[in-house]
Amino acid sequence: MEEMVTTEAIRKEILDDARKKAEHLLREADEEVAKAAAAGEEATKAQVEEIRRTGAQKAARFKAETLARIPLEKTRVKTAYVDRKVREAFDRFMEGLSEARVCELSALLLKDSEAYFKGKELLVRYKGISAKAAADVAARKFSGSKIGTPVEDATLGGSGIFIETSDGSVSVRATMDLIEERLLNRRRGELARALCAEALTL
Repeated sequence: MEEMVTTEAIRKEILDDARKKAEHLLREADEEVAKAAAAGEEATKAQVEEIRRTGAQKAARFKAETLARIPLEKTRVKTAYVDRKVREAFDRFMEGLSEARVCELSALLLKDSEAYFKGKELLVRYKGISAKAAADVAARKFSGSKIGTPVEDATLGGSGIFIETSDGSVSVRATMDLIEERLLNRRRGELARALCAEALTL
């Protein structure tokens, strides 16, 4: 009987000891979990703060870049608008030129080229004027050359004429798009102020 009591006491001690160890382990586990949760929460907070900070920095940088671009974009849009309006006005003006005026301006463009074509056989192409008008300009400017029958050429940049030697070695174009470009290069500012004064003040 005494042996059974002793055995029961030992078993009880073992169970009590095991229970105490288990409780101790559970407390440690709870502490570790709490520590891990706290560390995780801190890490999460830190990450959120970093995201907010970098996000705010990116937003501020984007805003600054956008604001910096506004004056440049405004200038670009205004310049494109004014240039388009000036060109449209010039195109309308050029389209309204009489045949006589086109021939006169073409002759002016040809005035320094006579020496290069003297005595050569010439081919003449024209646009926006009659074949007779083109032939008359060519005959007047290149009287010492043999001039072929003028041929209409819709691919020329503007109204006027194109002269070329029969062997293709020398050529000159005397069309109104060239006149337009020269005038725009020299008088663009004046034309812009005259046609788009309001836009220039925006």
